[in-house]
Formats: sequence, C-alpha cells, structure tokens
Amino acid sequence: MVKMINTQYGYVTPQEAEMDAHLDKWMKRRAKQHDKNKEVQHAMTLMKHCNWGGCNKVVPKSQSFCDKHEAMNERRKADYKASLNHQSQTDTGKQVRRDHQAYYNHVRRDPEANTFYHTKQWQTVRDYVYSRDMATCQVCGNAVTDRKIVDHIHPLKVSNEERLSQDNLWTLCYRCHNIKTNLEMKIAAKDNGNAILKHAKREWWQKIISERFK
Repeated sequence: MVKMINTQYGYVTPQEAEMDAHLDKWMKRRAKQHDKNKEVQHAMTLMKHCNWGGCNKVVPKSQSFCDKHEAMNERRKADYKASLNHQSQTDTGKQVRRDHQAYYNHVRRDPEANTFYHTKQWQTVRDYVYSRDMATCQVCGNAVTDRKIVDHIHPLKVSNEERLSQDNLWTLCYRCHNIKTNLEMKIAAKDNGNAILKHAKREWWQKIISERFK
C-alpha cells in the first residue's frame, strides 16, 4: 500500500508532495519577481530626463538637472544676474530687439495671433514660463534678459488648443527663435507639414535647432 502524506492540500503520495513543493517554490519566485517588476515600474514613473537641452540622463521628477548640469545651471544663473547690469543690454541692444519684434508682428503674425498675445491670460502664462525657465534659452542656454521670448513648441496655427499649455511653451533667445520660425515656415510648406509641426517634440526641436549652430 502506498504511503500517504498529510499536506496543506490533503493526503497525497510522496511524489505528489514533492511536485507540490516544487510548484510552491516556483509560485513564490514568480510572485517575488512580479513585486520586483512593480517596484521598478513605480520607480520609473518617478523619474524624468534632465531638463538640460540634449542631455539624456534620468533624474527624479523633483530634480530639474543631473549633477553635471545642475552645476552648469548655477553658473548660468550667475551669468544671467551679472548680465542684467551690463551696458550692452541697454539702449542699442533693446532698440534692435524692438525693431525685430515690430517686424515679426507685422510680417509673420496674423491679426488673430496678435490679439491673443495681448490678452491677460497669455501674459500671465508667459511670465510663469519665463520664470520657470529662469530667463534662459532652452536650446542654447543663453540668458534671455531684455524681452520675454516664450515660444509655442507646437505652433499656435496648428495646435490652438495648446495655446495656454505650460508643457507646450518654452523660453528661447532671439537667435534660436528665428531659426525655429524659419524652419516652421519650411516645414509648413510640405504636404504633411502641419501634422509634423503639431506632433514635433521638444527634444526634436532642440536637436535640429542646435545643428544649425555647427
């Protein structure tokens, strides 16, 4: 007569008891791996890429930059503060920029866009983004000191629903803004140009604008 063993599953043969034990171990390993995967997935939801243009390092969401670029950002802020009192940022420079802005408003912006850019809602969001980006161009890193150039990553004409979205706005210097505007005009002329502009990512713009500096 076969000897029976009393287990948590009842009376079973030794062979069945051994198989049950192996199965229990496998289930515990599987559950442990599942818990580990959940921990990794949770950790990834708390991470993001470094805000420095072109940097692919991952940092906690509560942190803006990786260690390397945090130090560079501190130097950049110090340079920005020092530039505020520089004479070259006054009369001549401001006049050139005022002339550029007048030309841009007259030639490139349509009346509807001009109306929007004079609303209180836009000015409030613009001021927030300019402060969030620490008055710094998000492509080249130069300080934007004498006028708040806050640009729509997805242009207003093709993504009007994002006109006040902070995630669709960033600060650019005059040089990078001009490059982006010229590229937008060329892309818009293509058959699928508006679709490209509507879905272009921040990182993609950083890459192609930076390539124009080389």
